[in-house]
Amino acid sequence: MARTGFKLLKWSPWPIYVSMGLLGVVSSFINAIHSEMVFVTLVVAVFSWVFLSGSLFGWWGDMLFEGNYKGYYTSRVKRNLRWGFAMFVTSEVFFFASFFSSWFYFGVGENSQVLLGSWPPEGVVVMYPWKIPALNTVLLLSSGVCVTLCQRCVVAMSKFSQGSPMSSVVTGNSVSSVKDVNFFSSIELSKLRTKGLLAMGLSIGLGAVFMYFQFLEYTWSSVTFSDSTYGGCFYILTGFHGMHVILGVCALSVCWVRIYYNNFVYRRSYVGLDCAILYWHFVDVVWIGLFVSVYLWPYLFLAN
Repeated sequence: MARTGFKLLKWSPWPIYVSMGLLGVVSSFINAIHSEMVFVTLVVAVFSWVFLSGSLFGWWGDMLFEGNYKGYYTSRVKRNLRWGFAMFVTSEVFFFASFFSSWFYFGVGENSQVLLGSWPPEGVVVMYPWKIPALNTVLLLSSGVCVTLCQRCVVAMSKFSQGSPMSSVVTGNSVSSVKDVNFFSSIELSKLRTKGLLAMGLSIGLGAVFMYFQFLEYTWSSVTFSDSTYGGCFYILTGFHGMHVILGVCALSVCWVRIYYNNFVYRRSYVGLDCAILYWHFVDVVWIGLFVSVYLWPYLFLAN
């Protein structure tokens, strides 16, 4: 590791476990859409979500142990982790781009057929955008502001703990002055930690409220998955986004625990926080696209 900056890690079972959990989640979702084997589908969905969550937390726990306690994550490894996660988010962009392209393809295609088709289809009542969708937009954007504030607090904690403020103040050899500086440093770190915990906790809470209102919208909606391509595209887009919100809340919850235990302070190892916040901002951007395309566009220009 001294020559290359990289450490060859042991074989990890977590990637295949996460893949198996995702396979179970998607399979149960498809069966639920077709209303096949309702009880079996419910059991598989619950087991898959529990298995997926446990695998993710186990994977994150191993990475925490390798980075913070064993010191395997050098600057080059951290840079590779950031680039790897950026590529993952890029793949997610193309994942949602395929569904957005389907939405616009069917919408523009139907409207282009004079007297032959309409979008939304006849008999389908579009979603009213200025209630739950608008409220969810405010919730997600506010959550994005909170995680950014938390990120700044963690970066400040990491820089402050490296001793730069202390070295600029302590110029003599007085033991009492060193103790005073350590005392005030601990107070400052405690304040930053409290602000970071509050900001991250508020962000997680806003994400949870978003999921609750999304569930209420599904419950009250008159649009079903079988309402032509409109209903199918609507639930595919909003459903997959909701799944990403759930995963994002799990990632932010892990970061909250790590802030509580001061894991991000040592070695400036807050790559996990940066990746989780990048993922959450991606979720915010996708929702803005959903709000404009899926809610505003049909209501303002097509349904009237």
